[in-house]
Amino acid sequence: MRILIADDEKELLELLKMSLESEWIVDIASSVDEAKGYLDAFHYAVAVFDRTFEGADRVKELISYAKSGHAGTAVLVLSALGGVDDKVEGFGYGADDYLEKPFDIKELRARIAALSRRFAVRKLTIEGIEIDPDAETLKREGEAVVLSKNEQALFFYLLSKAPQVVSREEILDALYDNPQNITSNAVDELVARIRKKLDPKVIKTVKTRGFVIEHGL
Repeated sequence: MRILIADDEKELLELLKMSLESEWIVDIASSVDEAKGYLDAFHYAVAVFDRTFEGADRVKELISYAKSGHAGTAVLVLSALGGVDDKVEGFGYGADDYLEKPFDIKELRARIAALSRRFAVRKLTIEGIEIDPDAETLKREGEAVVLSKNEQALFFYLLSKAPQVVSREEILDALYDNPQNITSNAVDELVARIRKKLDPKVIKTVKTRGFVIEHGL
């Protein structure tokens, strides 16, 4: 399972990552723009957002962005604003849970696990390939299908966007830190390798527009 934590307290971010990465894949973001970049690139079972960034309440914006990209992402708000009115407002913004700072890491871990169960995405089967979006695993007839790091990132990025068509430029931006140094042919080569390992019909090419997995989550 992959989770995202966004907070402008960088020391807290590093502490949370260290505390939780033994159980889950943990991405951290210290700004709203960085969090949006991660949300564009990956599917998250749970996102944990602080309310304020540099003194401004940005959590409504973040929740809306996360939910518009993938309605199945559960959002937990983590904030020093812990009054009843603050919590009511947070839930009104679309939060699925709200935890006041300071908090016990054990409680945070338990709440993340509970949210992941509530919002668990069902497993998919596409062209005989069994897909677990949360664990990011693929199987054919019970046997694991192994993809390279970039192949896996591309496949699950397309899956998170399904059934939308995704352009080569969007894929380059999502997969690479310096996409300007990567040719669009790199995307076509990755798609070709994935098709060989899975099935040619899993990822479809839409002429002049990009690629699509037509089975949405």
